[in-house]
Amino acid sequence: MVVVLPVGPDANMHHVTDTIESILYYCRCNLKMIITDDSQQNTGALLKKMYPHVDILINKKRGGLNGGLYITLGKAFKHAVENYRFKTLLRIDTDALVIGENPQADAEALFNNYPNIGIAGLYKYGNEIIDFNNNVFDNRWPRNYMFDVTCTWRVIKRPVANTTLKKYFRLAFANGYELGQNIFGGAYFLNEAFLISLANAGMLPVYGLKNSRMEEDHLYSLFAKVAGFEMGDMASGNLPFGVFWKRLPASPETLLDREKKIIHSTHAWEEMNEDQIREYFKDRRTGHTTRVSA
Repeated sequence: MVVVLPVGPDANMHHVTDTIESILYYCRCNLKMIITDDSQQNTGALLKKMYPHVDILINKKRGGLNGGLYITLGKAFKHAVENYRFKTLLRIDTDALVIGENPQADAEALFNNYPNIGIAGLYKYGNEIIDFNNNVFDNRWPRNYMFDVTCTWRVIKRPVANTTLKKYFRLAFANGYELGQNIFGGAYFLNEAFLISLANAGMLPVYGLKNSRMEEDHLYSLFAKVAGFEMGDMASGNLPFGVFWKRLPASPETLLDREKKIIHSTHAWEEMNEDQIREYFKDRRTGHTTRVSA
């Protein structure tokens, strides 16, 4: 497996290393980690000292979010394709954790059984969806924004980014794309075949999307349809992903009871803050000595 972990300027080093440790502990496989350093604070060099076997890709100028993060991740995905062979690639944020054994095995099984799936995680479509814990995801913004900047006069507001997006929107639409279809960001798996397809098409990355306001998960989901791939569910029921936006989707106990293996966001759950949430899951790793190297 390859892991891509973007680190931004607001990242807390303790939280970053805790996320890394959770990956190294639970993902018992041959693993390569690629860290994209967008901090402008030498964070990558510090992490390289702690984890000598990771690859550090440094942004000389801050990439930021939205289209900028899409570009940053595209460089990392291209680096992975050009340098490694892998069965799955996990893209994961620093406010996510791995809390269960071998989530990459679930992704590998999905991609083996359904090789036409290119990207998998929490699958969102339509105006809203309800997850395993009855959380409601409002999916109207990406649906409305995608339509506005590709199908109305608003394309001229960001002419390069929106014209480029319009081109790929049309290609995706011809392959069955529905407005707003996406795999939720923060943590998701990618199929190597999908990434190779994008690399061969010169789409890792597409620099014309640098100033797009579409978020990177929406862009890579769109590109799955452009490249003839589908999106896969790995979050409903007891499937491995337990993810929400700015907080956990359920209590730590519920996440474990529902056999979730990758969670997002560790920022909060009711009265628990991020340090308390991380300590809860770190305690579950305490006393175990098995580790794998990056």
